[in-house]
Amino acid sequence: MKLKSIILVFTLFLIYFIFNSFSYSHSISNNLEENLFRLRVVANSNSKIDQDLKIKVRNSILNYLSKFNLSNKEETILHLKNHQTDIETIISNIIKENGFDYTFQFEISNSFYPAKKYNSITLPSGNYDGLQIKLGNAKGENWWCILFPPMCLINSSTCELEENSNELLSNNLSNETTHIIQSSEPKYKFKFKIIDFINNL
Repeated sequence: MKLKSIILVFTLFLIYFIFNSFSYSHSISNNLEENLFRLRVVANSNSKIDQDLKIKVRNSILNYLSKFNLSNKEETILHLKNHQTDIETIISNIIKENGFDYTFQFEISNSFYPAKKYNSITLPSGNYDGLQIKLGNAKGENWWCILFPPMCLINSSTCELEENSNELLSNNLSNETTHIIQSSEPKYKFKFKIIDFINNL
């Protein structure tokens, strides 16, 4: 009888833990997905010239958007949709100026992004809205970053973030979410692993 009671208590605790883990993960993931807008540029191949072109296209997009004071994710998406032709022209000119005749795809979509570390910030895997630019055959390495809040440095071949990136994130995310993606404390690292595990199920 005592063993059955122990098993019952353990089972109830496990159910409670799983339920709370899923609820917590859903809350944090929603906060991230509702407020962040990602950027993904896919190179034609992994050759140096194609990878260099990928960075130039990335720079042209970031440079263009830096001229506008976009206050939230929805405004960013609306601006991209309303100015898609302008951005496509910029990308097309960059491709031609560098001696290529690649076609490319411009797509605003919701898709799965793997966990990614940016300096002191780590985003869990999940389905994020983002702008995806696929160059040519799109068989090369991706360049990933965060388009809103505008945190990516133009002069970096990797995703380096602006010095005020922590402030930009805290202005757009809940305190708990900000701790999850920034803190190195064991309890937050454990919570992050739970979220990333659940999002990968």
